[in-house]
Amino acid sequence: MARLVLLSLFLALSLYFGSALRLKANIRRHLPERYGSRAQNHFHHDPKDFNVLDIVVKVGTPPQYGAAVVDTTSGDIEITLCPVGAGKPTYPCFNSSQSSSFVQKTSNTASDSFWEDEDLGFVVPNVTFISRDHKTQFFGRVGLGWPSLRKYPGDTFFPDTSYDKWTRETFSISTGLLGCEAQIDFDATCEPNKKTIYLPATSRAYWQFAIKQVHLGSVKLPINGQAVIATNKEYIGMPKKFLDQLTSLHGITWEADYGAYTVDCNQKLPNLDFVTDGGVITIRPKQYVYVWEPLSNGRCVVNFEDSKAFGFGPEWYFGIQIVADYCVAFDFKKAQITLTENFQECDVCDCHKKQ
Repeated sequence: MARLVLLSLFLALSLYFGSALRLKANIRRHLPERYGSRAQNHFHHDPKDFNVLDIVVKVGTPPQYGAAVVDTTSGDIEITLCPVGAGKPTYPCFNSSQSSSFVQKTSNTASDSFWEDEDLGFVVPNVTFISRDHKTQFFGRVGLGWPSLRKYPGDTFFPDTSYDKWTRETFSISTGLLGCEAQIDFDATCEPNKKTIYLPATSRAYWQFAIKQVHLGSVKLPINGQAVIATNKEYIGMPKKFLDQLTSLHGITWEADYGAYTVDCNQKLPNLDFVTDGGVITIRPKQYVYVWEPLSNGRCVVNFEDSKAFGFGPEWYFGIQIVADYCVAFDFKKAQITLTENFQECDVCDCHKKQ
């Protein structure tokens, strides 16, 4: 399986828009696997990298390190606990027996210290999180949705662990244009310009906004719906009736053998545009067509999916693609989402070289 060069992950304090906490994040885009020939099987990137945006968290005393999925559709911190007395596990997990500050609070929750900067001694004690025991490919999950999404009201909201002066109550996410690196800035927003799109958040749970129309070349369809930003999704989700109309004129076909929409890798496709009251959101073909790793039949996966078949409830959602074309800021205080065109290049690597 071809692998892509990935950046190492770390947490760092930096001066940015005043004094914000910047977290370097990782974008994982590995060669997808081929599943069975049944259409209900969906085509995903390597299962180890199903959740595509992650950061390193440091938990416990002394701190243990692990990659946690960044999920804007969750309000919880989740940490995978290693089984007690089962030897060295083969998957990422937190060894609670090795932490002097760990406390199991209930059957589903625990608390421990979270470190902002180990060298400088910045630590937040008594952070309450969901303790899970099922195997995953990640150490945990950090939810950046609204606090109302928390499964247990007493859980600590992740931004409160990462910035002790959470005054602006905002954070921003952007990736490199080639999808190799990303950054999350807490208590900071994106640098605005004349083309910045300002959208009211229409929910106090998911980060969602109103969309009026969708355009793909000459195909222009009314929507008058809501779209959610979901950083844990690799696809742009929409109802199948819209998928059928958008794909029919552009050589995009559903291939049951792969469980994916595909297109000729050399096909020139138009931008995917969403009309909102604040402006037009544009997702370019370089983001919605996965050209880096063609399928065995020579075609490329199109990152569209049927939201009813493969989604999590909302009819429309944007996966990781939206934070590649835009620097996206999420403002709790103003209940606002802003999108500013992204110019960030991958400045330390070419992440699409094969290992």
